[in-house]
Amino acid sequence: MATLRGRLVRFDGSAWRAVVRLEGSASMELTNVAVSRGIPAGQMVAGRRVLVDTGDGGDAAEAILTAIVA
Repeated sequence: MATLRGRLVRFDGSAWRAVVRLEGSASMELTNVAVSRGIPAGQMVAGRRVLVDTGDGGDAAEAILTAIVA
């Protein structure tokens, strides 16, 4: 299981999904990333640093945004 760092680009509160730009890449973005329901919607502000867990298989479709980084 890999944990990636990134920046929140956009959050869709109705679908509870996000777009995340990966750290160290000016153009690599993960789209339609599931967001942990344990993160309050008010914390999901564009530009915030986040952690994304890619799961056991490393499949981007299984990725979930697990935390906001202070």
